[in-house]
Amino acid sequence: MGGYSNHREKVEKALGRKLRKGEIIHHKDHNPRNNDLGNLEVMSQHEHNIELFKGRQALYKYRRELRQKKSPILSDRA
Repeated sequence: MGGYSNHREKVEKALGRKLRKGEIIHHKDHNPRNNDLGNLEVMSQHEHNIELFKGRQALYKYRRELRQKKSPILSDRA
């Protein structure tokens, strides 16, 4: 299908319409291979950027906590 994504097709079929300009399909679990409808969410590019920012903030917090516990999982470079 010329580069058109499977997850877009699934969501469009479920919605009964084509995605509008600016609508993004977000994978809730951040796994682009998990195209189950329950894992897909339609949002604007702005909303998607906010979701990605929240995810990064959670990751940074987790890394800080690991460093404070002196975890061997993370080096100082992480």
